[in-house]
Amino acid sequence: METEKPKLVFWGTQAFAMMPFVLYILIGGIFSVGLHYYSMKGLIFAAVISLLTGFFLCRNKGKYWDSVVHGLAQYGNSRLIFIFLVIGIFSKLMMTGNIGGGFIWLSLQLGITKSGFVVFAFLASAVISMGAGAPIAALFAVIPIFYPPGILLGASPSMLSGALISGIFFGDALSPSSQVINTTVMIQHERGTGRPAKLLTVLKQRTPYILAAGAVTTVLYLIFGAGEGSVGDMTQLSQFSDARGLWMLVPVVVLLCICFKTGNLFEGVSFAIITGFVLGLITGLFTFSDIVSIDYETAGLNGIIFEGIYGIIDVTVSTILLYGLIAVAVDGGMLERCCSIILSGKFTKTKRGAETVLALGIVIVNILLAGCVLPSILLFGDIADRIGQESSISPERRSILLTANATNFSSIIPINSAFVMGSVTIINEMVQKHSYLPTVSPFQIFCSSFYCLILTGVCIFWVVTGVGREGSLKTVKVKEKLE
Repeated sequence: METEKPKLVFWGTQAFAMMPFVLYILIGGIFSVGLHYYSMKGLIFAAVISLLTGFFLCRNKGKYWDSVVHGLAQYGNSRLIFIFLVIGIFSKLMMTGNIGGGFIWLSLQLGITKSGFVVFAFLASAVISMGAGAPIAALFAVIPIFYPPGILLGASPSMLSGALISGIFFGDALSPSSQVINTTVMIQHERGTGRPAKLLTVLKQRTPYILAAGAVTTVLYLIFGAGEGSVGDMTQLSQFSDARGLWMLVPVVVLLCICFKTGNLFEGVSFAIITGFVLGLITGLFTFSDIVSIDYETAGLNGIIFEGIYGIIDVTVSTILLYGLIAVAVDGGMLERCCSIILSGKFTKTKRGAETVLALGIVIVNILLAGCVLPSILLFGDIADRIGQESSISPERRSILLTANATNFSSIIPINSAFVMGSVTIINEMVQKHSYLPTVSPFQIFCSSFYCLILTGVCIFWVVTGVGREGSLKTVKVKEKLE
């Protein structure tokens, strides 16, 4: 049987089909490690340069951009882009409704200080993250909300910073509106039918372990959260407090209930957005002009809807370009060849071996991309899909392994993590404005991000023991017999 010829042919060697991939990681690493620039804009630049390089290395240039565009044209990929847009609106709604101010008010009413506030910040940031949809967006929101009052309430600076990072990952792991989990389930497919992984199945299978990791994390912050912190001037806390912000918990509850009942994220977010708009207007959290307004001097359109979509543009554009990079590798025949090389080894002949390759692969890619979870999953997702199908690992099991290993220690490496270095940058900016705030080092944050470190142990436990693997394999075998 003749091997199907690749759609794209490259000068010299077909290995150049992987050049855009390699260049993307290299340029992305230069931005994060070398230039200390942590933004999706750097990855957009890297993707554009990589795609242009691939174009000049390709022999049949007329088909090159057709392949790039085809990467977005697939239904699952286009659907994910729309998911990003609606989640962006909901995330902006939460921030405009000042949900963080509501949590600060609640902590003051409960008299929570020192290590108790670190635990409170961990749980509150998890709730905000469940509504934000993206870990990095949630992080940039929660640090300015919780860090200054936390220091005044006697929390350890390093423990508080680690708790906020842990909280946004913990909440994102539990949320059906997470960009990370929705991306992963859409690109992991069942062998034969092509069915993507089921969101609710993934959430149900991993939630007990996530909750266990969260519980242990809570205990650790309760024990070590205070450190050498001391309570400061309580009168300064009033500027962070707003009881009305707790009304924004209602849209979050609506989102979660509908998503878990129907399994349809679009339905859940749509009802949650409308609920948030109505509550925000009734309670005075914002006015109609906060939803939409026109600036006639600049001809600009402002408000929650526009700014929510605009705030997610970098992620959206980066994702579209990554789809193009993946399509070039697929149509150049190199993605299939890479998978064949990996699967030809003895190590991947066992389920444990194949899962180890999946775990190590996403960890390595995630570290190289500065802990930017979404691009890492998109970049490695197709390879994981091929390996998983050949090894009869269910798409749900693959989704669990990919998301967990992309949000464990690999996302908080202190020398280049966008989350750690981003936190340090935000805190340093606040220190310049408020002299009472202390600074923290990247290594301190890494050591204090207990949830991510505990999740690393959970990931190892999953792969080594195979817990949850047998059930998914039986499901695969039954479906294959029915076919």
